[in-house]
Amino acid sequence: MTNAELYGTRLDEHWRGQSSVSSLLVKGRSNNDITVARVIAGPGFGFVEHVPPEEGYAFSLELIDYQKGELWLGGRHTPQTNLLRNHSVFFDLRNGVDAKLEDPFDFVHFHIPRRYFADLAAAGGMSAADELRVESGHGFFDPVLMHLGLAMLPALDRPAEVNQLFLDHTMIALCSHIAGTYGVAIEPRAIAKGLAGWRLRRAKDLIASRLNGDISIAEIAAECGLTPSYFARQFAEATGTTPHRWLLKMRVEQAKQLMAEGRLSLADVAMACGFADQSHFTRVFSRETGATPRAWRDQLRR
Repeated sequence: MTNAELYGTRLDEHWRGQSSVSSLLVKGRSNNDITVARVIAGPGFGFVEHVPPEEGYAFSLELIDYQKGELWLGGRHTPQTNLLRNHSVFFDLRNGVDAKLEDPFDFVHFHIPRRYFADLAAAGGMSAADELRVESGHGFFDPVLMHLGLAMLPALDRPAEVNQLFLDHTMIALCSHIAGTYGVAIEPRAIAKGLAGWRLRRAKDLIASRLNGDISIAEIAAECGLTPSYFARQFAEATGTTPHRWLLKMRVEQAKQLMAEGRLSLADVAMACGFADQSHFTRVFSRETGATPRAWRDQLRR
């Protein structure tokens, strides 16, 4: 097992069980997966397990102010500054990282292999960014990183309800912003603006065929002959919503059809339409229609 796999997929063990860790794995190409986690601990955590040098980055969004602690990068003591609420901080893991944490902490943490950036760049016909122009250990405010990081909190709270399209869309947006702002932009070379009719139909058909959410943006984009980042933007422009939100809308439409037929219980409808459970079904249906499934069905029967 590589260092990246050890750190990226075993965060609970890395944090020695002294903190609360909830995590999600976002599948990349050739095992270049991203791990997203929320890590929370009280004061006096002490020394964190050493992170050996690896080809990757750690990026955190601070959810509370953090001040007192020590950091060593490549064995050198490194000051930390501006680790404030809603600020971002990067760590270049090629140096190896050691830390001693004294204050309580709460952050959303992303472990991103360098190859993930390279894969996104290659898909867009660009050269990969050699470096990110960030200083390890120093916090800074970036509103885009803040909003994308905060968007992961509900997913980390209810991982059973998360589908691959949402994770793909968020990670493509996050990594494209990072590369474009702090490295080399990941964009397609030259593709006519807008989705052709056949591409839009193919994308919708693919989503409809996999209402359980077991499909990635990369898979749909490949079927349409587009890069993942370009496809996601143009799908949103064509439909007014993201692939993830379109999936939820299609689940709701199928649920309406099944409830109108009247043969299944609400719990069975939820399972048939790809929802994690009836509670998940009720939240999404109510948000999309303004009524609970039971109220909608009862109104239909009157």
